[in-house]
Amino acid sequence: MHTMRFKIPGRDIQVRIVERVMTNDPQYDIFDVGIEYQDGSIDSLVVPGSGSYKSAKAFVKRIDDKAQTKESIATV
Repeated sequence: MHTMRFKIPGRDIQVRIVERVMTNDPQYDIFDVGIEYQDGSIDSLVVPGSGSYKSAKAFVKRIDDKAQTKESIATV
């Protein structure tokens, strides 16, 4: 899944939307939403999740793969 980040004009902070949080257990999909400061510190809320929703994960993977293919073709 692609993360969404954008810088707030005139500020040294970035807004983080759906930033993946790495875990040791692949069963869990955890994402945060928040603000990242220039020094690397983060204020965020975490949205945890787990479950067997293979079709949703497969759908997202197909979209990501298609986007990567387009990017690689565009850079050639």
